[in-house]
Amino acid sequence: MPDDSSQRKKRDCEYLSQEDNARIRVITKRILIAGLALIAFYFLIKRWGSLSSGWGVIKKVFQPIVFGLVMAYLTNPIMKFFYRIINGAADAAAKRRKKPRSLPRDGGPVKWIRILSSVLAILVIVVAVIAFIGLVVPQFVSTLNELVNNIHEKVRGVIDWADKITSYRFKDVMDSARDNKNIDNSIDKLVEFIRKYFNLESQNQMVSTLTRWGMSVGKVIVNLVIGIFVCAYVLIDKESFKSWTKKIIYVIFPSKTANYVIETARKADDIFYGFIVGKIIDSIIIGIICYFFMLIFGFPYAVVCSVIIGVTNIIPIFGPYIGAIPTVTLIFVNNPMQGIYFLIFVIILQQFDGNFLGPKILGDSTGVSPFWVVFAIVVGGGLFGVPGMIIGVPMVSLVLWIIRRISDHFLRKRGMPVAAEDYGSLDRIDTATGKAIMKTEEKRHHNQALKGFRIRKKK
Repeated sequence: MPDDSSQRKKRDCEYLSQEDNARIRVITKRILIAGLALIAFYFLIKRWGSLSSGWGVIKKVFQPIVFGLVMAYLTNPIMKFFYRIINGAADAAAKRRKKPRSLPRDGGPVKWIRILSSVLAILVIVVAVIAFIGLVVPQFVSTLNELVNNIHEKVRGVIDWADKITSYRFKDVMDSARDNKNIDNSIDKLVEFIRKYFNLESQNQMVSTLTRWGMSVGKVIVNLVIGIFVCAYVLIDKESFKSWTKKIIYVIFPSKTANYVIETARKADDIFYGFIVGKIIDSIIIGIICYFFMLIFGFPYAVVCSVIIGVTNIIPIFGPYIGAIPTVTLIFVNNPMQGIYFLIFVIILQQFDGNFLGPKILGDSTGVSPFWVVFAIVVGGGLFGVPGMIIGVPMVSLVLWIIRRISDHFLRKRGMPVAAEDYGSLDRIDTATGKAIMKTEEKRHHNQALKGFRIRKKK
């Protein structure tokens, strides 16, 4: 006869089902991860001063390496362009000699062509930057010098223009503005500030000022030179870097996770490459168009204004307006009517860029809504300044893509709809069957039940 106490003990210690055990394990794991995240966040806030100082040291140490990697990433398409040209020329020469070329057995690039194309690509970038600085800096100095020396006359010219277009109905106010010492004092303080920090009395003094600045940023120049060498080495041997990176990823992570990591890296490359390179090309074209139209219509300060418009155009959405403020003000102070015409021209130019040129070049490289674009610019700019405003959009696009992949994975495991459109009219999920019940379907069931209730009530 079985022992009654042992049966009772067995019933009291009844085992959970496999589904319940799995659910408990998942909940425990999530609680553990959330707890560790809270602890890490607490210590991050508690030791923020030490971490920020340590991060500053790390940035200084790795600055030339990061610069070289970024430069290699942006120079890669130019290197590919030269490689195709030189490789095609080598093929044509081999055909003329009727001798086959000796190519690498692994199917990789020809070493000497890769080295030559990398050097040419870096030279193109360096020469372009030097030419840009040599063209823009003298124009900028000349414009600033002319503006500072004639600022009083230009401000009074604006007041005279305002007096004229108002048909001299506010002549007393305009005369008071001309004789207002507060305006003159404010202008003098601004001129004093500019002269103090830019020293614009003469071209020789400007040269000496630039020389002092150049000596103070000698470390930066050294970092740039090191970065150029890093860029060259990365471009020449980029296949080896890719191979070692993939090897390390598969060493650290399981195969399935490593596949996800590499897929995410490829997606990040597509997003960042398409957006940043496309945005640079788009901004260069906009700057060139602006320059030639300013020459055609006779606007002053064509070089300076075109550079400002082109550079600020790299920043999505807000960039055109940021560039329009100083350029329109600069032209308006020189000639108010031309300033108004230039404002109209900038608006037309940015509409052309936003509705035609930009979509043609960028396409759907990010695939995010305007809300997330604004969010990325505001948050990125607040955290990292202008660089954050530029890389914020592709970064948010990548994060949203990762979140979308993770959410789709868990929804598939639960047998639930994956497409976001299916949740627009979703009312609830039937917990018993796992079926999605839409609002229209729920409303129909409700109306049928209400109709049946009314019929029973009449009876």
